[in-house]
Parts: sequence; structure tokens; C-alpha cells
Amino acid sequence: MLRLLLWCFCQSSWVLKRTNNKQDSKDMAFSRLSIIKLVEAVLAAVILYMHYETYEANGQFELFLITTTFGGFLIITVGTFLGHISGNGLNRIVDMYFCVLGACLYIAAGSMSINHYQGWTFKSSKSNMGLTKGSLGIIEGAILLVDAFFVYKA
Repeated sequence: MLRLLLWCFCQSSWVLKRTNNKQDSKDMAFSRLSIIKLVEAVLAAVILYMHYETYEANGQFELFLITTTFGGFLIITVGTFLGHISGNGLNRIVDMYFCVLGACLYIAAGSMSINHYQGWTFKSSKSNMGLTKGSLGIIEGAILLVDAFFVYKA
């Protein structure tokens, strides 16, 4: 996956356009919005790996919600990032929908994960990783809300 991201970064230089010797900020390959989308994609991959290592929850519904959120939104965040740097980004309303829905789901899944691992009486690397996974899920939700704000302002 890292190799694919590096390839896309190197190939995206053709997106840069010059008009009257000035760069148009909407046509630049890496803007602040694309950096936020890169952070979202990398953080989603890290959270999914941590979920793979700590695959449990209080019930079947919580496990289903956590797994589909972390797995499904990895696909969405990588797709929106690659579309954005290639110049073929999503429609603004669809992008905001994904950001707000992802923020709600990541915050819910992160709080469920923290709720599950918080009551553990013994300290272990699995419980620490589960608590970290939940915290990063809530942080990912906050980053998605910031992304929705930037998409709205664009």
C-alpha cells in the first residue's frame, strides 16, 4: 500500500497546471485538503491493523460495527485520497456525506472499543492496544469533521 501511495505521489506531478506563470491552488497535486486526506488514509490503515490484533468487543453488534467501520472506511479514505491527488475528486456533497458519516461511525466505534477495554483489571499489551485503537478512532472522527469543514469551505 505504501508503494502504491508513493507511486501516486510521483505520478501526480502532471496534475500541476500553470496559468500565466502562476499555479492555480485548485489544480495543485498536494494542497492542505490532500494532506488531510493522506493523514486520514494512513490513520485508517493503522487503526485497521490494530483492530486485527485486538479483534473483540462486548457483543456481536459492536464487533460488526467496529469491523465494518474500520475496514470499509479504509477503502473510502484511500479512494478519496487517490481521486483527489489525481484531479478527479468526488462531488462536494458526496465527499461531505462520507466525512460526516465516517466521523459519526469512527467516534461510535472508538468509544465502543474504549468501553470494552477500559474495564480490564490487568494490564496487557492487548488492552493497551485496544484502548489506543479506540482513541485513534475518535481522533480519526475529529479529523474527518475537519475534512468536512474544509470541503464545505472549498
